[in-house]
Formats: sequence, structure tokens, C-alpha cells
Amino acid sequence: MKPGYFLIPIFLIVIIIASCSKGSTSKHPQLSLESVSVDSVAPGDSITFMLKFQNSGGSLGNGNFFSVRTRLNQVPIPPQDSIGSDTLVTQIPDFNGASKGEFKYVLGHDDLTEGAEINLNDTLIIKFFAVTPNNDTSNVVSTPKVVIINP
Repeated sequence: MKPGYFLIPIFLIVIIIASCSKGSTSKHPQLSLESVSVDSVAPGDSITFMLKFQNSGGSLGNGNFFSVRTRLNQVPIPPQDSIGSDTLVTQIPDFNGASKGEFKYVLGHDDLTEGAEINLNDTLIIKFFAVTPNNDTSNVVSTPKVVIINP
């Protein structure tokens, strides 16, 4: 075997290691769920989520914040409805270019029940993530179970 053939596997290993290191989360935004105000929401009430963000790669400002409801007691929205009423998208304020901070996200009872059988109680788990203007995606954080009380 010629010595040059040994360089090909080494070269491929170096390329794989280099491409994996580019996918590290050091420049991706990080979210953490700090608190949830209540564990059940009745008509007329709301729930408040306190979240912290950190983005060493820049600001989250003007990106998008996603909350995705997973219904545990009711039939979910059909899969062909790619965004659907169980996904809420909100534009993130500029935050004056801050790379870390804290924000409050409030959902009312009507926000939580949109698209659901309104006369049935439900239990939800809500997942949050953010996407920067440069399309860097944060980690996904999940809430504990939230009970939705319906009349």
C-alpha cells in the first residue's frame, strides 16, 4: 500500500472533526425557564412564564420566539397543519442589542384554548425556543404540565 493512501483517512477524520466543532452550541442562543406563575388556568385568567436568554453569538433581538403547545387530553391539531393554532410565533424585541437578559411571556386562557374543544378541560406542556435573525436556533425548554379549565 502506498503511503499516500494513509493520508486520505486522516484527511477525512480532520474534516469530520472540524465540521462537528462548527455545530457546537457555544454560539447558539440558550433559553432557560425560570418560573411559571400558576399550574392551572381558568377562563379569564392567564399564565406568566419568566425566561432567561443568553446568546454569546450576538443578540436575539428582532428574531422570533416560538411557543408550541402539546395537548395531552385532546386530539392534537392534524399533522398537515404545519404551524397551526398550537404554535404561536412572536417577534422578539430589539433589547438594545443585549446578548443576555430576562423576559416575561404571558398567555391568556383564550391563547391557550385556541383551536381546541372549548368545553373540555385539557392538560398542556408548552415548549419554547427562539430563532435569531441569522437563523441560529436556541435549545428547547419545556414547562411542567399546565391544566386548562374550561366551562
